[in-house]
Amino acid sequence: MDLSLTRELFKQADLHYFLDLPTYSRSSTALKFKTTLKKAGIYPAIIFDELKEFDEYIDLNRTSIIYRTSEKSYSASNLLLQYKLAKAIRKITPDIIHSNNFLNFNFSYFLATDNTPRVLTVHDPLPHSGETSKKDNAIRKFNYKLFNNIILLNKSQTNVFLTSSGKKTENVYFSRLGSYTYLKKYTPEKEFITNSQQLLIFGRVSPYKGIEELCKAFKLVISEFPNAKLIIAGSGEYNFDITPYDIHSNYIFINRYITNKELIQLIQESEFIVCPYKDATQSGVIMTSFALNKPVIATNVGGLKEMIINNYTGILIEPNNITTLADSIKWMFQNPATVKKMRNNIKDLNSKGNLSWSIIAKDLITVYSKLK
Repeated sequence: MDLSLTRELFKQADLHYFLDLPTYSRSSTALKFKTTLKKAGIYPAIIFDELKEFDEYIDLNRTSIIYRTSEKSYSASNLLLQYKLAKAIRKITPDIIHSNNFLNFNFSYFLATDNTPRVLTVHDPLPHSGETSKKDNAIRKFNYKLFNNIILLNKSQTNVFLTSSGKKTENVYFSRLGSYTYLKKYTPEKEFITNSQQLLIFGRVSPYKGIEELCKAFKLVISEFPNAKLIIAGSGEYNFDITPYDIHSNYIFINRYITNKELIQLIQESEFIVCPYKDATQSGVIMTSFALNKPVIATNVGGLKEMIINNYTGILIEPNNITTLADSIKWMFQNPATVKKMRNNIKDLNSKGNLSWSIIAKDLITVYSKLK
């Protein structure tokens, strides 16, 4: 998400981007870091050769890397790093400090010693089912104290967020996700051939994703479409026994980390994507699919109804209804002309509609100006 957003913010604002680089996540995002430095510190991005391929998304002259060498948050090197970070930010004298995710406790020093207006994007107003812990709850409370101003990415969960966080309405603003357009840099020159009876669900495996319900629904689909394929791609532990499904050729489980190039191929080869979530906020899976103009079947939970225009860019259905899910998949298989029209609708919205990062960045800057 950051890559698409920063490209537009660099164009429209005097942005300085700090990218935190813990030891455990140097290869877990779109950016794969191989450069090894001996000392922790705040380094100019220009010294990292692996970032140069992303220069159209990140202004390397206005980007700094928070380079950690210790896994322990409160090691001597990380404590010193917080002092250096605070010093680097004060040197810039920003009008606004915006964090695009929850910060860990070891960021408390520079935030507690800086009076600059601060904004936090909260991706998940409430934790997903099956994905909460005492530590996560403590980090939430810690961030809500340090950041007075909050940006939510959907309006549907405003009330539940206000109740759980204790924030005031006047301190909550709204933005949204756009299509993850950076993925296009991995798109091959020749397009893969789409299988008109193949659907895909991808991303981290988790109970809230509704994968078990999808597997059950697909049994109803293949009774009518015996050649149909369901691909389930992503790492994680399943909360149900996949053996009864895995023995059938209609189901393909790819239970590991999926590279960007692999993901592009899987999306392009599939007729559409399905997100049968039990609960949700917004979805990076949907925005990834939209970047390649693929329609999505999704459940009407959380803020997903703000991301999908029903019967225009996909289909919205009620959650936990296996029959309805199966019927929706069948309908998409039976109406390829409508699916093609949905792809064209998504393409238009990517360039000039509410999926455009240029418009999203402009709206963010309006919020910054108000807070300044």
